Amino acid sequence: MLRRVILIRYPFLAIALAFLLFLPGCQITDPIRKDGVEPVARTLETRPNILLIVADDMGYTDIGSFGSEIPTPNLDALAMNGVRFVNFHAAPSCAPTRAMLMSGVTNREAGVAGTVDPVLSDNIAPLPALLQDAGYRTYMAGKWHLGHEPEQSPTTRGFDASYALVRAGDNHLGASNFPSDVVAYRENGHVAQLPDNWFSTELYTDKLIELLRDGEGTEQPWFGYLAFTAPHWPLQAPTDWRDRAVGRYDEGYDVLRADRINRTRELGIIPETTSVNDYVGIAPAWESLDSESQRQQARAMELYAAMVENMDFHVGRIVEYLKTSNQFEETVILFFSDNGASGSDSSFRPRTIPRTDWDNSLSNMGHEGSFVAIGRGWAEATTAPYRNVKGSLYEGGTRAAAFMSHDSIPQGGNIDNGYLTVMDVLPTLLEIAGSVHPGIEFQGQPVLPIRGRSFWERAKGNAAPVHDDSDIIPWMTSDERAALVQGEWKIVRESAQGVNTDSQSAWKLYHLAEDPWESTDLSGLHPQISAELIDLWNIYRAGL
Repeated sequence: MLRRVILIRYPFLAIALAFLLFLPGCQITDPIRKDGVEPVARTLETRPNILLIVADDMGYTDIGSFGSEIPTPNLDALAMNGVRFVNFHAAPSCAPTRAMLMSGVTNREAGVAGTVDPVLSDNIAPLPALLQDAGYRTYMAGKWHLGHEPEQSPTTRGFDASYALVRAGDNHLGASNFPSDVVAYRENGHVAQLPDNWFSTELYTDKLIELLRDGEGTEQPWFGYLAFTAPHWPLQAPTDWRDRAVGRYDEGYDVLRADRINRTRELGIIPETTSVNDYVGIAPAWESLDSESQRQQARAMELYAAMVENMDFHVGRIVEYLKTSNQFEETVILFFSDNGASGSDSSFRPRTIPRTDWDNSLSNMGHEGSFVAIGRGWAEATTAPYRNVKGSLYEGGTRAAAFMSHDSIPQGGNIDNGYLTVMDVLPTLLEIAGSVHPGIEFQGQPVLPIRGRSFWERAKGNAAPVHDDSDIIPWMTSDERAALVQGEWKIVRESAQGVNTDSQSAWKLYHLAEDPWESTDLSGLHPQISAELIDLWNIYRAGL
């Protein structure tokens, strides 16, 4: 039977640890970890740089080191020379993940309920401000999506310099979808215009490399946040990338799903016992589609693959910059996707983009002026064998491909199966920086203590779990859609017509250790476990 646990914070401990950082001397001491490993003293000069790369709406198996057929040699080289986190979880959509990343708490605690006009709360200590306070130069290029007003921009949250898309999404090339009176981009807090002949992934990479070059020669380490908008819809690619996967997906998403599951199993990413037949999706069978629909959908997947391959190319550019500037060995690189693949199809039109003149003819797909998305079938193929896709609190919506690479991490393509969340990134990067979260006060303002736990020692081979059976990990996208994980158990509530969301029957129970595919609801067999987890959820909800 599960232990009923109510988290009790110990702010005096965090304050005491923060105080130790400012004792006289030239050393910085690593924070005390719950695994009891002896802290390591570092000098300012030995702290590594940190590069955080986040993909947007990328499926779990979309890079080669996680089972993909898409050529991603640069990402794979990093992953195979580091550690792959195969049980890493983000929120099921863009802004909530970014709120958790920046705060170390749940998205609701950080003030972000959804994806429309999200604004990061003032009651958290933001990751870049904490690293800035620890002596890091802090740079960002890419998608912010946590407030579009000047006072909500990355600059006010601790980035020394930034070039940011402050909206949920936009075109990847050509003209912006937003009219001139709507602010979509900001550079260092000021309204920014797009350059000529831009492509989003290239632009953001260019901007970050430019910022890093400007800082060369300084003694401070740096934190760089590269937040791509690829492969988020609308699916668009430069001319010389658009046709690289022509014909690759003509056999359809059912074939691709089986191929991906088989490769992922061979790589050791999923259990050897996983069967292609275990997966049950809701997309219609590929063979049931007419030939025109098949051609349109195959073309959409070709463009999606082009965006992933292009993203890998630009990751290679920044890696090459680090190597030629003699910074690669001094840089920790963390990569992950912000959620599972999107199941939206090409008929989808977001309310946040005020445009109606789309041309989705086959010949124009992938060009400026088209609005293409991969649809449910391909999304299921890129997240299988996990259940569901972006927007869902089932594993397919939240489990994300992730890896970390650095010389201090054992080489050989290690795979880590420990449960991790995007809330764990903040304390991990702080530990790498030789710092700690301040607890309940930061820069004279009250802040929330964090839920996340560092996985830095885990990445370097320490077997101690980051989260033990007492940790409570709540997830929430709305009052109707929620989940909670404790140890090997998970409850999920996704709105169902005619079901009282306050009743125990609204929740499903899964044993993740034996059923990570969430195929068998055990709430009827283990009502007491369900009830205890629901009680813990209600305690969390009441505290918001």
